Amino acid sequence: MKLKKILPVLLLAIMAVMAISMRRCNTTSTNSSQTSPSQRRTPPVSNSRKPLEKDVNFDRNTTNLYFTKHAKCRMKCRHITQQEVKDILSKGTVNYNKSDLQDPKGPTYAVEGMTDDRQHVRIIFAPKQQHLTVVTVIDLDEEYKCNCT
Repeated sequence: MKLKKILPVLLLAIMAVMAISMRRCNTTSTNSSQTSPSQRRTPPVSNSRKPLEKDVNFDRNTTNLYFTKHAKCRMKCRHITQQEVKDILSKGTVNYNKSDLQDPKGPTYAVEGMTDDRQHVRIIFAPKQQHLTVVTVIDLDEEYKCNCT
């Protein structure tokens, strides 16, 4: 007789525990998928999975480039022209291991390629609201003496 009274209470308790645990699992997955608008522009990148270039919001439009003072100095030291920078932007490959898509100031993309005179370069681009900033230009094969800051 006592078993008949205890069984419904026991079943109700088990169902309550299951409901609470399922709710916790759903809340955790929902919270991890909620991001701020600035984080939605570019997906997170891990070293284990490199996103396809179509997965990220990286506009390769060369018409509105802004060259930082540092980038201009590095370009001058390394004998790299603005046209070569545009060519690398258009045809180069994004190196996601050297890119920082989670930078608090905004994502940066490391684009690598060969210039017309066979320099192997990496150029760091930072998309902004009004333009695409060229942050720096690096020759991957040759070390140059520059007094750039």
